[in-house]
Amino acid sequence: MVQLTDSFERKMDYLRMSVTDRCNFRCQYCMPEDIEFRDKSHILTLEEMLTFAEACLQLGVTKVRVTGGEPLVRRGVVWLVEQLKKLGFHEVTMTTNGFLLQENLDGLSEAGLDRINISLDTLQPEKFAFITRRNHFSKVWNAVMAALETPLSPVKINAVAMRGVNDDEIVDMAKLTFKYPIHVRFIELMPLNGDTDGSRFRSLFISGKEIVERASKELGELMEIEPEDPAAPADEFKFEGAPGTFGVITPVSEPFCARCSRLRLTADGKIHPCLLTDLDVPVKDAIRSPEPMPAIHEVLWRAARIKPPAGLTLPEESRSRTMSQIGG
Repeated sequence: MVQLTDSFERKMDYLRMSVTDRCNFRCQYCMPEDIEFRDKSHILTLEEMLTFAEACLQLGVTKVRVTGGEPLVRRGVVWLVEQLKKLGFHEVTMTTNGFLLQENLDGLSEAGLDRINISLDTLQPEKFAFITRRNHFSKVWNAVMAALETPLSPVKINAVAMRGVNDDEIVDMAKLTFKYPIHVRFIELMPLNGDTDGSRFRSLFISGKEIVERASKELGELMEIEPEDPAAPADEFKFEGAPGTFGVITPVSEPFCARCSRLRLTADGKIHPCLLTDLDVPVKDAIRSPEPMPAIHEVLWRAARIKPPAGLTLPEESRSRTMSQIGG
């Protein structure tokens, strides 16, 4: 098997596949309240996404994460997970906001999903409603608790850190790792979503280093965990005696571009080789061509070759797509 690599000899073995740009939340760091979604006629079918995934598998991609928008609003996504596992991917995971998770847990487990990441930025219902513009904290928290009782445990919780919004909950979130086998990870806020002069980003940004320092100051020494996957973006730690782990993902203060192994497929059929740039390569025509596999392979190699050595992380840099459109 020929392994897909980029111009810097990084192995591309991880696909993040956005099945929809739609979402039932309107998280402030992800999309505007009045966002206009792509017309459904522009969105790939699940069968087309499966064809693309198979082409990636043939070039050495072993892991695929199903994302959105919110993937569970897409009808048939449990079927897609099952088909991805049948294709032979070593790992199939999903990131969700949790709203529709509890009623889909049995189906996802039976389909073979390996792991679930739940986006949860706060443990306070009022603050949850402020951040997401939706009043659904209890439903999401119940889904977290339900997920812990399934084969998908340990569950990962992703929280976007925002100064003056949820940074007062760093310690409370870290305390969850003492009580549950939960992996809590704080993600640095990224300068996306049309913040053209960077002022909002700078006022909200808090670094991963500060997050770790604040957690350890209150709760004790954090022991660093050696990652199983050297390309993993999180710096993982553990408090002594805690069943869960605590981590930070630092794309802004300490970029991990040198070890990035990711490509992203957007719901409307574009390969996005780098999260923090507007680079994308259309692949829809290749997927729909008479001989899709060689056509997709050609586009994949082209996309991999334009993957930059590092993301453009300046907050002043305007980007035309929201996080929900890229797939996170």
